[in-house]
Amino acid sequence: MANTASFSRGDSFGCTWTWTPGAGEPANLLGTTITSDIQDRCGNLYALTVTLAGDGLSFTTNYPGDTSEWAVGQANWDIRFVFAGSPTTHSQQFRVIIADTVTKA
Repeated sequence: MANTASFSRGDSFGCTWTWTPGAGEPANLLGTTITSDIQDRCGNLYALTVTLAGDGLSFTTNYPGDTSEWAVGQANWDIRFVFAGSPTTHSQQFRVIIADTVTKA
């Protein structure tokens, strides 16, 4: 899996995405249900907030809470799409490397 992101725990966690449809997928994400979670190496699950742009061509994922308690190490992250009016779903998976902050305040 080549999709890897790294960040320091305690930092905010969020990303902006641009939708590029694959074969058989909708031209935009209007009417699509999008959910996203991160599971840290200890198995703790963190639900991300997903906000779709008005044109359905981009969206953001954001963790609204404090990441300072997330376990250091490799975490799993996915984004799930359930397309409107279709039994088709799509899930994109990523690795997240959660690092401890070295320089403390």
